Amino acid sequence: MSQSPQQSVARIAIIGFGEVGPVFARAFTEAGRAVSIFDIKLEDPATRSAIVERAQQSGAHVADNLASALRDAQLVFSAVTASQAEAVASAAAAHLVRGQIFIDLNSVSPAVKQRNSVAVQQSGADYVEAAVMAPVPPQGIRAPMLLGGRVAAQTAELLNELGMRCEAVAQEVGLASAIKLCRSIMIKGMEALCVQSMLAARQFDVDGRVLASLAASFPGVGWDAGYEAYLIGRVVEHGQRRSEEMREAASMLETLGMSGTLASAVADVQEQLAARAVPLVEKLDNKGGLPEWRTLLKPA
Repeated sequence: MSQSPQQSVARIAIIGFGEVGPVFARAFTEAGRAVSIFDIKLEDPATRSAIVERAQQSGAHVADNLASALRDAQLVFSAVTASQAEAVASAAAAHLVRGQIFIDLNSVSPAVKQRNSVAVQQSGADYVEAAVMAPVPPQGIRAPMLLGGRVAAQTAELLNELGMRCEAVAQEVGLASAIKLCRSIMIKGMEALCVQSMLAARQFDVDGRVLASLAASFPGVGWDAGYEAYLIGRVVEHGQRRSEEMREAASMLETLGMSGTLASAVADVQEQLAARAVPLVEKLDNKGGLPEWRTLLKPA
């Protein structure tokens, strides 16, 4: 890593092209970098066209397969679902070579990140875990990230030169993810509590009184300004992905000898509301907008 950051990154690969991938691809291509992408959904005719369209809009090249996406890329970002993170790291390792840096953005447990690190580093490439500490939309590549791994400091320098906001927190893999998942237990837990409190209150038609009581007990939080709609909206839009993250948090707790029951219950609430909301969002056909949370009690 003796080259200057400005000169050393010309080609970037992104594995996974869901919520984060297109945002990163657009920012990197606008900065003059060549970006190749690959997503397993490209292999399904039912989902391929949507991936290709997003790639074209972001200026990225759609690779025919994983190997061609990774070829000659100095930086490789893995941005898949938590359930696929380990499989993707293993598959990518078969095609990575010395001089490449595999950046694992996925919200998985420290143990999974450590296993991914071993798989990638056996190829000769470097592995960096990344914990994304805020929603990527609307901040884009400026969403703060914590990095861990033996080349975390050098990689933070490279990424910050690309316009990102990264901080190396450890040479050891797992600590950045631990910070993220411990925080997520609080954040996703609050979302799940809000979902159950508000939907139950709505059944009794007392949601206004409950919100007024919360606003009086916790002034400044925003309970009197639609904070509950924001929390519930996050679950409606991203509940499936967030539930997978909470199951990783449960796994982390269990490896520490603690109970993962609460984190698993939070995952269940996230998953159930997301599944319940899908037909409503499709039925409303409101150009991608989300339904007002009280409509979630109506038949789909």
